[in-house]
Amino acid sequence: MKVLHDNVLVTEDSQKETTTESGLILSRDVSTGHKPAIVIAVGEDVPLLFLRPKSKVYLDWSKSMPVELDGLKCAIVKYEDVKLIVE
Repeated sequence: MKVLHDNVLVTEDSQKETTTESGLILSRDVSTGHKPAIVIAVGEDVPLLFLRPKSKVYLDWSKSMPVELDGLKCAIVKYEDVKLIVE
């Protein structure tokens, strides 16, 4: 599998947390309306300095393309549709 251009392959994060490791508190509206995702792979045009596989992100799910990969429900999104990287 190879993700092309500026696309990012993600899967929905099954863990529900309301506070990031750095102490940022995420409101309930964010966690219910926009589910977090885990990055599986990134295209060659995505700056790896910021976004890497296993990164936890919030994105615009409405712009994602659902796919299934080896039985895992995933989505492909453009790098620009990733709105927040949780470190």
